[in-house]
Amino acid sequence: MKINDFDIVLFDLDGTIYYGSKIIPGANQTIEFFRNAGKKIYFTTNNSTKTRAQIYEKLFDMGVNCKLEEVLTSGYLAALYCKKNNLKNVYIFGSPNLINEFNENGISVNQNDNAENLLIGYNPLMTYDDLTAALQVALHAKQIIACNRERTYPGENSKTMPGCGAMTAPIEWCSQRECDIIIGKPNTLMVELLCAHEKLSADRFLMIGDTFESDVRMANRAGCLSILIDKQSLHDDCISVKQISEIIKIF
Repeated sequence: MKINDFDIVLFDLDGTIYYGSKIIPGANQTIEFFRNAGKKIYFTTNNSTKTRAQIYEKLFDMGVNCKLEEVLTSGYLAALYCKKNNLKNVYIFGSPNLINEFNENGISVNQNDNAENLLIGYNPLMTYDDLTAALQVALHAKQIIACNRERTYPGENSKTMPGCGAMTAPIEWCSQRECDIIIGKPNTLMVELLCAHEKLSADRFLMIGDTFESDVRMANRAGCLSILIDKQSLHDDCISVKQISEIIKIF
């Protein structure tokens, strides 16, 4: 892989740019390296607990040079999907911020049993009552949509945390049906969206992430280039300009 082989760099966030509330040493320098090389940058996350604007603010507060339009979350993409497919009366089994994301995009949310569609997002504060309410909708829903099915994600100090799969699995098991569509990685929806927006083919995109199951698999399915950050081989679990540069043979 050479520096001229791609035009767009997609960065995963959790475990690649930051762990919880702490930026990973070297991440900011790597982002700026690619910007200085003339590459467009996008930040991608399966995290649906925060709105797109909140993720942007988090990055900005960490000192990351970014713009709101460079941030893509599975919650924001779910809202775009529902709007494009005219899905209304959506019950959201997820965080209050995910509900706000839908409201801000003008999509009808119905938090009652008679909702027509179910959206499952990550919510670490879910209760048994929340699960029960979501199940009632799942039993008759026209579509069950999941922000993602990730098993785990890296939290504070790289601690392994249960991912959105901990929310999708019980719904699928109890309703005896699988989700109709998975919005986030490894689905290729975000790549397809960006290809149309940038008027480029997927092979001009480079995905950098720490998870094979979501980041690299999405890249493979879409036809993107990819770099998997191997945390076991990096000092203090960090990425750096030098290490990325060596991987793509810039020097």
